[in-house]
Amino acid sequence: MFYRNTLKTKKTKEKEIKINIFEKGLTDKDGFISENGEGQESYNFDMNSGALKSGYGFSKLMLPSTTEDLESESELSIRGNEIKSLWKLKWYNFNTDENNYYLFYYNDEGNVCYDNLFGQRLATFIVPNDFSEVPYATYYRTGQQDTLLLSGEGDDLVIITGNGVQRNASAPKIVSCCNHYGRLFAITSSERGTLVYSEDTDILNFTDELCKDLDFSDERGDLNKILSFNDYLYLFRDFGITEVSQYGTDDNFAISHLYMSNSYIYPNTIAQCGDDIIFLDSSGLKVFNGSSVKEIESVYNAKISKKNQKYAWGEYYNGKYFLSCKIDFADNRQIGCEKNSTGYINNVLLVYDISKKSFEIVRGIDINRLLTLNNPHKSKLVACFNNEHKDKIGQLNEDGKIFGEQLEKYWRSTNSDFGYSGKVKRIRSFTIKTSGACKVTFESENMIKEISVKGKEGVQRINTNIIGKEFIVTIESLGDAFISNFVLNVGVC
Repeated sequence: MFYRNTLKTKKTKEKEIKINIFEKGLTDKDGFISENGEGQESYNFDMNSGALKSGYGFSKLMLPSTTEDLESESELSIRGNEIKSLWKLKWYNFNTDENNYYLFYYNDEGNVCYDNLFGQRLATFIVPNDFSEVPYATYYRTGQQDTLLLSGEGDDLVIITGNGVQRNASAPKIVSCCNHYGRLFAITSSERGTLVYSEDTDILNFTDELCKDLDFSDERGDLNKILSFNDYLYLFRDFGITEVSQYGTDDNFAISHLYMSNSYIYPNTIAQCGDDIIFLDSSGLKVFNGSSVKEIESVYNAKISKKNQKYAWGEYYNGKYFLSCKIDFADNRQIGCEKNSTGYINNVLLVYDISKKSFEIVRGIDINRLLTLNNPHKSKLVACFNNEHKDKIGQLNEDGKIFGEQLEKYWRSTNSDFGYSGKVKRIRSFTIKTSGACKVTFESENMIKEISVKGKEGVQRINTNIIGKEFIVTIESLGDAFISNFVLNVGVC
């Protein structure tokens, strides 16, 4: 009789770990092998809640016709086939004892158009002008009036107030100006290295002959924007920031060069954000507090700095800094405006939450201008666009769509070993809660597995069974999204 000789072998026991893969946010460490699977790339998802949900989008601008009923809105009628710039104006009506708010835009027909934000819009109003291109625009306050100043080739200085439209044929072309302690200070297009000022703050009397000037011809470059901020004048220049303070009524000025850099400051990105000023230069995002400049640490600075951002535009709204710019993702993907056969100018809206110091990115949107319409009744962030949507004015929303079209949403983890370097691991399964369909992809050095997940109520548990030493996880969604409870069940040999 023969008896079976059973060979005893050592059993391999896996250690089980749980990985909550969203909890660490994003990292900018390329090629970094992480322990917890931080995100390395994310766009068109809002991650601020710890879940992945639909991010920002834009829809056609809708406005109330009265401050008495702010919920009933109608679409703004647009004149022309292309909106080239956006401005605003608030003016006080002494007859009605209330403020009035207007939106202005310049179109491809050369018209300066405007509409009341809270009034019956039976027809679009037009400011007569002869500008041959988009004019310089700046805001100025004198007495009790807010004023929109337009100047450029083909026309005089156009002065728009609640009392109507006036012109100053003797004024230089104004790039930026302000009223500061009883004087008018301005940067003009013909003398970009000089700050001009006048004792007469009436913009109708502003002429070269009545102006005095301060020369700033040095290595910091041209003057691009002037701000009256914290009791000082700040001149934002090509490569620096200069502070100007005055003493008494004489022409006594103290000049302090607060910041100098080899990085070019993009003028249209400069925005006052509460107690700080945020701007973009050719090395990344910066914040200025009135005395010093610091870099805003961002996973996107390296990508932003690789491109010339001369068409970038920054705006402050609702506690956040919004920046339209261009980024090359170098991933052979095309999202939104990147699919246009005519190309694109900008393809990203970067959103920086100032209090949380967190970022969100919208990819696939070609924004030309951003403008904050702030008022006590109903504030909005609006935009005009290049190329495909150049005939529209849009308002910011949170549905992840650009005028009704869903933007593709994407999240990718770092290359992760889950804290067990060199060991073989098995992702056995994962849990997920998702309101809509999405695709989850697992990639190791050995294999790639794509799993389509249907939207359901409650948490789903899905078997995976992928083996490797290091893993990359991606999540993609083409529709409305709210993805949470994403936890990997990992066995370690």
